[in-house]
Amino acid sequence: MNNNKGTVPQYPPCQAGCPIHQDAQEYVRQISIGNYDKALEIISEVNPMPSVCGTICAHPCETECRRKDVDEAVSIRALKRFAVENGSWPTVNKAQATRTEKVAVVGGGPAGLTVAKDLVQKGFAVTVFERSSEAGGAITNFIPHYRLPMDSMRNDVSRIAELGVEIRTGVELGKDFTIDELSNDYQAIVLAMGLPTSKGIPIPGSDAKGVMLALPFLNEAKYNNFMFEPGSHVFVVGGGNVAMDVARAAVRCGAESVQLACLECRTEMPAFEWEIEEALEEGVIMFPAWGPKQIITADDGTITGMEVQEVLSVFDEHKRFNPKMGDKKNIIEANVVIFAIGQGNDNLSYLTDFGIELTDRGILNYNPRTMQTTRPGVFACGELVFGPGSAVKAMSTGRKTALAVQSFLDNVPFDANLADQFTTFNDLSESTVEKVKRIDRIHVPVLPAQTRAQHNDHVEIGYDERMALCESRRCMDCAAGAECIDDICAVCLTCLRTCPYDVPHIDENGVFTIRNEECQACGLCVGICPASAIRFRDHYAQHALDQMEDALKLAAQNGPATVVFCCSYGAFAERDFLNYINNGRPTNLAIVRVPCVAKVEVAKILEAFDLGAEGVFVAGCSEEEECTYQNVSKWASQRVGRAQEILEQLGLEKDRVEHLTLSLDEVRNFAPVAEGFLTKINHVLNGGGGESE
Repeated sequence: MNNNKGTVPQYPPCQAGCPIHQDAQEYVRQISIGNYDKALEIISEVNPMPSVCGTICAHPCETECRRKDVDEAVSIRALKRFAVENGSWPTVNKAQATRTEKVAVVGGGPAGLTVAKDLVQKGFAVTVFERSSEAGGAITNFIPHYRLPMDSMRNDVSRIAELGVEIRTGVELGKDFTIDELSNDYQAIVLAMGLPTSKGIPIPGSDAKGVMLALPFLNEAKYNNFMFEPGSHVFVVGGGNVAMDVARAAVRCGAESVQLACLECRTEMPAFEWEIEEALEEGVIMFPAWGPKQIITADDGTITGMEVQEVLSVFDEHKRFNPKMGDKKNIIEANVVIFAIGQGNDNLSYLTDFGIELTDRGILNYNPRTMQTTRPGVFACGELVFGPGSAVKAMSTGRKTALAVQSFLDNVPFDANLADQFTTFNDLSESTVEKVKRIDRIHVPVLPAQTRAQHNDHVEIGYDERMALCESRRCMDCAAGAECIDDICAVCLTCLRTCPYDVPHIDENGVFTIRNEECQACGLCVGICPASAIRFRDHYAQHALDQMEDALKLAAQNGPATVVFCCSYGAFAERDFLNYINNGRPTNLAIVRVPCVAKVEVAKILEAFDLGAEGVFVAGCSEEEECTYQNVSKWASQRVGRAQEILEQLGLEKDRVEHLTLSLDEVRNFAPVAEGFLTKINHVLNGGGGESE
């Protein structure tokens, strides 16, 4: 994020949609070429909680993914989890304290931990004060095991601690220490206590035995093996994500039945759609658009049911919460009621004794521009000030608060509205959408509903390598593709005739442009431009080709060298092929992985011979259905054919160059394929022609 100055960055839509602006495009690309270590390194640079976000993130990046305009968004969150589970974690180097100031962070949830991590990396000494026995906030205390294994949370917290953040657990503001006491030792204080208190509804019967609140129930279920009495019929009030957690946890805690009612209709329920669907699959019965009227009890005070009333609308014409009830009523049998209708922090009144004002509603009087409370040097972030939200949203507020604290201690102005400025790309045009190949999204495997509801094991199985490589290839590399070098462009329109997506464009005024935002990065125009006036905006393709010289020099140390140009994706990114490259290939074989063999230009094939290669093998794959590019084999064959013609004109055997489309098994067992081509080249060099006798 920019701190009030500098140029405004332009992000791909996925990165713009992420509250912490994680470079999803780049780590998805690294996964697609089999570089899981690099993918995890990229994730870890920006994201303080990769394991958590790879497992339970609400993935707003996918909401903005332009792939959804074609078929479905790339499964970015699941790919993050794959990188976390398959990459090697980068080494944590303890941050050096370069500042004399110390900062106290009260609350060890996602917002507080993000503040702490960012500030300690800026050279400040930071201490986190967490009231629970473990840091992590609501994620640690309330998120069920079936959604997030605790090892994931603990891994992220431990890496933050290794950076040099001191984390003190089991200590609570207002009981174990005060704001004034912190001010004696710390030059800035950040309040990030979250919303740890569940709300109920004061309807008749709400004080009956058998009424529970969401967060205490979730904590008991998570840590104390809570189980319902036999014959328990649970009624959950609420339609948000916490309500889904409660309902699904109740199933696992032995409830004989679980029913749920909420004010919103089915299409307006605030819970994530996948949470609702998984709850339904596990047997939760839902009554959308019904509100609780009263809890019905027997003479002995036990619950016998819930009376609900029809809800016609939740908000009025001014979008204010103002439910309109209908005449219909119903009684639903139940003997346990759990309220999951909201959260708060009811223990803030003591802050007024220390110059921190509250509003009439009992929440912090907070300046969203400076991120400060009414007491100078005391900041606030996360759900405490922004209300319930996702972990990644809380992290984003923590990031801005860290910038605000730094500015305060540097005695420079700060405006949060200027700290997160960026631009992004427009939607794909309808004409481009029509031309992009449809590739089905690979949905994340989960345990069968009947099985998963019987235990607290992680519901999502996650991607295996093949799934992750196929899904990552669906990324369209938004605006990473072609751009025109205007100074040398001859406006010959060769690119316009070649591009399968109509990205080169002549407008109504006759002005020629390459619409970079529409480009699908296939690279066909780059190789066919006679003036070499087109390049990739992102230089990953050229970087791959530039490795050829070094690869050839290394291979030539062991005799006549042969170059293999191969795809970087699919089976060419699997561990078997990469192990062959790194450990099993002949020493005189130079392998250059490129983002699609259709990007290998004739000039590059010929350059390999100029650099001393005796043969060139262009190895494509048969995964046409899973490849985002079009007509790869056609273009690779044409360019190899043209290179063969030029070799013949130069007096060299055309059989020194070959293009083959390989099956998955041939790529995975590449050794005999490579050995066959090397044998062929040796035969050609010995005057035997292109075929062995």
